Amino acid sequence: MIEQRRKIVKKITILVLVLVLIPVFLSTTPTEKSISFREINTITVKEWFKELVRSRRASYKLKSDEEFLEDLWKTVNEVARETNIDPILLVSVIDVESDFRNVIGLYGELGMMQIKKETAEMVANIYNLEPPESGWTELIWNYRLNIKYGAHYLKYLYDRFNDLRLALEYYNGGNSRKTYAKRILETYESFKKELGI
Repeated sequence: MIEQRRKIVKKITILVLVLVLIPVFLSTTPTEKSISFREINTITVKEWFKELVRSRRASYKLKSDEEFLEDLWKTVNEVARETNIDPILLVSVIDVESDFRNVIGLYGELGMMQIKKETAEMVANIYNLEPPESGWTELIWNYRLNIKYGAHYLKYLYDRFNDLRLALEYYNGGNSRKTYAKRILETYESFKKELGI
C-alpha cells in the first residue's frame, strides 16, 4: 500500500514537472529572450518619454511638470541600469499597468508598477533592499521606490524563468496574464519601433 502511494506520488510529480516545464521551453521567441539594459539617454528618447507620460497622465487630468518628468526619466534609467533591464521595457510595463499614475489596483496593487506590499517585501528580502521608512504603503505615492521594487520583481521573475513572456505573465498573475504579457510585449515592440531601436 505504501509502495503504491509512493509510485502514484512519483508519477504525479513527474507529470506536474512536465506540465510546468513544457511551456517554459516552447513559449519564447528570439526577440523575447534579452531584456538587458541599453543606454538610451538621448535627447530624442527623453523628449519622446516626456511626451508619452504627459499625454497618458493628461487623459486623467493629471499634471506633469518638468521637474516630475525629469525625475521620472532619471528614476527609470537608474533602476533599469541597477536591474539590467531595458528602460523601454520598464516604460512599457508602467504604461500598461498604470498609465504613469500612482494608483491602487483592484487587488491591492500599488503605484505605477502595480506591485503588492507582500511582493515588495519578498523582493526586499531577496535583493537586500531597504524597506520604506514609513511602511509599505509608501509604494502608492513614492514612484521612485515603486519602480525600484517593481523592476526588481520583474528581474526576479525573468531570472527565474529566463523567458520574458513568462516573467510578464507571472508579474501580472491574474486570469488574463497571457493577454497581459502579450499587451506589454506589443507595447514594448511598438515603442522600440517608434524610437528606431
